Amino acid sequence: MTNIRFVYMYRDASNYKQHGEVILPNETQRTVEEVDTQIRSLLSDGLFFIARQVQIEERFFAVVSEDDHPWHEYVSVEATADPTFDPVPEQKRNISNFLKELEQAHHTGWDETRVRDDLIQQIEKERQELKRWLDTRGDGTP
Repeated sequence: MTNIRFVYMYRDASNYKQHGEVILPNETQRTVEEVDTQIRSLLSDGLFFIARQVQIEERFFAVVSEDDHPWHEYVSVEATADPTFDPVPEQKRNISNFLKELEQAHHTGWDETRVRDDLIQQIEKERQELKRWLDTRGDGTP
């Protein structure tokens, strides 16, 4: 039986990247093309997702900056004989379980607040600054 490698990354606004992956059993023998198509149909714009919502490792940088945002980016899936690697091994997930988690997140909505606390604080700070700027029309005039 082959496993499925799900490859993803975090890319900040300056295009700095951190890569991640999970390798899950493919007990139902889905094709890579089938898995790829289903994944893309469940992600925001066919690419973006909130890692914590599907229980995979957030690949944010150690220090939060104004370039950060909550979204991770899907890269690819591939068949592999490599051993499984899952950040929640006690659940014994397979690719079908993972696809169900993606589907659940898609239907409930990708939640930008389900990320590290320091990132939430940075995003809120930026929203407040934008609101102040909009309130003063950007020219200092109320």
